[in-house]
Amino acid sequence: MSEDVTILTSANHTSLVKTFSGPDLKEQSFVIGKDFNIAEETVSNLQSLSKILQRLENDPTQTIIRGSLTTNQTNPVSRNKETFTATQWKVYILPKKVWLNGSKNTTAADC
Repeated sequence: MSEDVTILTSANHTSLVKTFSGPDLKEQSFVIGKDFNIAEETVSNLQSLSKILQRLENDPTQTIIRGSLTTNQTNPVSRNKETFTATQWKVYILPKKVWLNGSKNTTAADC
């Protein structure tokens, strides 16, 4: 079974996330984006989702959202409630051993 995930990319290539720097972790200047380019990518299993997330984790101009573009919208789109339709995410509980905080060996069901 495959599902599509929606990925937003800042239309003006600015960061979509807050950044912090320095020894006191001072917040850097940040402007909330208003226009985005939209792409949908197919996820068919955990490995394909992992590949997408790994690619996005180092790109502050992109993020994944829980929603899909409404009809008759073209890139770039503006940030507003009429642009996207919320979608439900599925959660799968896997009985595999995982490390939490590097200190405890537990099952995903314990999370």
